[in-house]
Amino acid sequence: MSETTAVASRERIVEAITSVLAQVLDYELPELSEQSRLFDELGLDSTGVFELLMQLEEALEVEFDTDNLEMAHFETVRSLADFVAAEMDR
Repeated sequence: MSETTAVASRERIVEAITSVLAQVLDYELPELSEQSRLFDELGLDSTGVFELLMQLEEALEVEFDTDNLEMAHFETVRSLADFVAAEMDR
C-alpha cells in the first residue's frame, strides 16, 4: 500500500469513527482529534462500545475479531483507528 493510499485510508477510518461516535453518543460532538479520549472526554460507555463496533463494521465493510479487542483500543480516537486499520489489513 502506498503512503498516499495509507493516509487516505487512515483519514477514512478517522472520519468513520467520528461520524459513528456522533450517532452512538447522540449529541453534537466537539471538534475531535486523534487524541480525543473516548470514555473520559466523550462519555462513551460499555454499551456504546458494542454499538460503535457494529456501526463501524457496517460503515467500513470490515468484520472485527472480538478476540482481539482490548479496552486499550478504546482509549482515544487514535487507538481505535489503529485497531480498525489493523483489522482491515488482516
